[in-house]
Amino acid sequence: MKKRWKQMAIVLSAALVLAGVQGSAAGAAKKPKISMSKLSLKVGQSKKLSVKNLSKKQSKKVKWSSSAKKVAQVNKSGKVTAKSKGVAKVTAKVGKKKYTCRVTVTAKEQNTTQTPTPTPAPKTKEQLAKEDRENLDAMVKRLVADGANISTNLDDTQFYLWNEEGRLTTLRIADTESTNDFGVKGVIDVSCFTALEKLELDNNRGVTEVNVKGLTTLKHLGIGYTSVKTVDVSTNPNLERIYCNKDTQVIGASSTVSIGRW
Repeated sequence: MKKRWKQMAIVLSAALVLAGVQGSAAGAAKKPKISMSKLSLKVGQSKKLSVKNLSKKQSKKVKWSSSAKKVAQVNKSGKVTAKSKGVAKVTAKVGKKKYTCRVTVTAKEQNTTQTPTPTPAPKTKEQLAKEDRENLDAMVKRLVADGANISTNLDDTQFYLWNEEGRLTTLRIADTESTNDFGVKGVIDVSCFTALEKLELDNNRGVTEVNVKGLTTLKHLGIGYTSVKTVDVSTNPNLERIYCNKDTQVIGASSTVSIGRW
């Protein structure tokens, strides 16, 4: 009986010793340490650091500091905020012990997302009609100042025709029954008249270039006996007839366009 009790005492002692060893090992594995020894942030970003495995009393006495506040700042609770590109050392002091984290701050990423351009509201019929009037008035005044013998009355049907909505549909500075030269010169740009159906400039020998790009309504173009060498009609899908010189190069005309050469 005594022998059995002696054996039990030995086993119990061994268990207590083993428990003590395990407890010491567990205690050694839980030494205080900072939550991150290295940290990378971009300018403007923040991250909270902490010191692990501290008692509640010790946690209340942690003092935080930064070696470069212009690069990275840290508040009393361990929140690190990146301020500018560079490297800083953030330190947590607990009593006499110090725990550090190397903080690397890189430049903030540029926003490459393009803000979509808002689609402008469609113009009203009144606005379009007003623009046609203003554009024609400016063109006529320029041509007259340059020596053209044309009417400044925008309602003169010999030269200008308008539809019911007040849009310019015909610009006729030509006399098809004679070789009368109205003295129109230079580049004639009518691309702003988006309802124009007929443009006649025949016999104005001073005209050197005509711009009709984008006029989807244009059906008739007369530039015979002018000095126009090339005309681009690739953006005039409804064009039906062109009258031009024999040596005028017509670009982009469809096979259905009738081309009369003088």
